[in-house]
Amino acid sequence: MGRHSKHQNRHAPARRTVEMVDARTGTAHRLTTDAAADGLPRGRYSALCGEDVVPAALVTREARFCRLCLPAQRSRW
Repeated sequence: MGRHSKHQNRHAPARRTVEMVDARTGTAHRLTTDAAADGLPRGRYSALCGEDVVPAALVTREARFCRLCLPAQRSRW
């Protein structure tokens, strides 16, 4: 590895994500836009944490954020 190998990800482009609340748990998860598109036909979506998310109604408020998806939430802003 080269001199700057520790900092390879410093300039990596940020992944675009969307938030989706799971109807079963009320937990808000983060999904990539690709995962959101891929899950549309089957109605289940793969979150960044690996959980399958069943979307809640758009008016549902999340009870909490998924702790595994939360780092993606913070790094987005």
